[in-house]
Amino acid sequence: MRCEGYQVIMAPIRVDLLEDKLKAVMQAGAYNSKEEAIGHALEVLLAAHAPLRIKTAVELYRQGNVTVARAAEIAGLELEAFKDQLSVLNISVPADETPEEIQAGAEWIRHIRETP
Repeated sequence: MRCEGYQVIMAPIRVDLLEDKLKAVMQAGAYNSKEEAIGHALEVLLAAHAPLRIKTAVELYRQGNVTVARAAEIAGLELEAFKDQLSVLNISVPADETPEEIQAGAEWIRHIRETP
């Protein structure tokens, strides 16, 4: 597995062994379901690997699964910092303003520039 800036070397893991471990964790009483255990494992993984957390948030946003605000939260970034990250990746972010508000703002800027 590669994660920006470093490589994690892992031995191949057999699916049946993962199932056994997951079952044992649940039987130990730590979680009520496989989904709960896997969800927590993903939270821990993403908390430990900021670049992966950001890439995951970008992908969730790109796929339309979360809003830009939720993606920023997942990434652990302020909204504007996350929008900057999307911009660097050439991923468009809808403007917060309506088209009419954008047009009015552009006209105001044009007016200010033309005024001596």
